[in-house]
Amino acid sequence: MNISEKQMKNLVSETVRETLIELGIAHDAPLEMQKDFQLLREWRLASEAIRRKGVLTVFGIVIAGITAAFWVGIKQMLSQ
Repeated sequence: MNISEKQMKNLVSETVRETLIELGIAHDAPLEMQKDFQLLREWRLASEAIRRKGVLTVFGIVIAGITAAFWVGIKQMLSQ
């Protein structure tokens, strides 16, 4: 069974359209879809930035705590 190029393009186009519909993507509004993906990208980048800053904050607090404990220990040793 030979399929013409036009039939193949129609088959592929229909398959892609049905797949997008099943995924809940509006295939008839590509600019809206691009805006949605851009918003998701911005949310992902913001989430990653918040996570990085959170880790740095926790690391800074731990270092400050260790430094303070060390300083208090040194002051105790020198005052005796």
